Amino acid sequence: MYTAEELHPADIRLFKTVKDAMRYVAKEYHLPLKSVNPMPRPELGNNFGHCDPTGDIQIVLRSMTNGKWDDEPFHEDEVWDTAAHELAHLRYSGHGDDFCDFRIELKQAMENRRLEYGKKIIEKLVKMQELRQGEMAQGNTEAAENFAAMINKMLLEHELNPSDLDYARGADNDPVIEVYCNLAKYRPTANWRREYQAEDKKTRIAWQESLASVVARGHLCHFLVQLRSNQIIFVGTKSHATVAEYVYCTLVHAATRLSVDANYAYNKTAINKQPGYRNSWLNAFVARIQQRLEEARKAAVVEVSPDPNVQKTALMRLNGAMVKTNRYMVERYGRAAKTATALKYERATNIQGVKDGIKAADAMQIGRRGLDPSKVRGNIGDGK
Repeated sequence: MYTAEELHPADIRLFKTVKDAMRYVAKEYHLPLKSVNPMPRPELGNNFGHCDPTGDIQIVLRSMTNGKWDDEPFHEDEVWDTAAHELAHLRYSGHGDDFCDFRIELKQAMENRRLEYGKKIIEKLVKMQELRQGEMAQGNTEAAENFAAMINKMLLEHELNPSDLDYARGADNDPVIEVYCNLAKYRPTANWRREYQAEDKKTRIAWQESLASVVARGHLCHFLVQLRSNQIIFVGTKSHATVAEYVYCTLVHAATRLSVDANYAYNKTAINKQPGYRNSWLNAFVARIQQRLEEARKAAVVEVSPDPNVQKTALMRLNGAMVKTNRYMVERYGRAAKTATALKYERATNIQGVKDGIKAADAMQIGRRGLDPSKVRGNIGDGK
């Protein structure tokens, strides 16, 4: 047990959770982690954490003022970020580019572990509720009340609501699937000009892969690319992956048609023509779609409630779908499996192309479908 000097009693649960996650991630990345301890006397200096060359790490969860603990602890996100930062120092002592890249990777690994932990807590609570109901059905009132007391205690300790358990039960009916994107299925009309036709081809197409990456992140999915083709496969819960397929295919067709028309108009009317108009248009279109999907996700969380705690729960529910998908990827493709990385394509060089691509992306009426599985899927232009 930690002493009062090292750790505030209210921070013990968080510290244990972070410590367990750090040990797990260190093992996965073959990092020489020796120990993790709370940093004593954190009133000395401004460091949130410290990593010794020996592999000993210390992290601060709450500040002290004049030898007394502050009333408010550090935000949990700060503690988790500090943990990832100090773990990265086990490989890189400085703060160069390699360190920064590795820290970002470890931050995601720690976040995945954090979500896994939260999911296990909810699964345990759901099981306890089932046991309580079983005791009630058998007339064992005292045993049922004991289960109820334990459930309420855990809900308070982990800042959860009973509705979280109801949501978890519903999520069990949303399996992870792989959706193969069929561009022909979403082709608007059969009589489009040939240059408008976005088709399945036996070659990779950079801008389409970049768009797939953006749509996958925005809809809590992974994406795969079939070998030597532009065939995209979304992997995610059914409620998210099916929407991702719809959004991706619709956007591919829209971007193809709009960029062809815009390129034709530019070449016909521009006085001082610059090369790379269509590539710049597509580059800017994809980048702006990414921004809009991120904005939609934040809006979906804020819309739930003005209460930050409720928003945190809503975000955890969304991220829970990603945890479920990550687990599927590991089980199906192995721990070393990696999803597709989009091809790099020509950087934007035509200013007018960038402006027109952004304008076209802003005209797409993208809503929050996929972020809220309860929404009925409609046309991408309906603005819902």
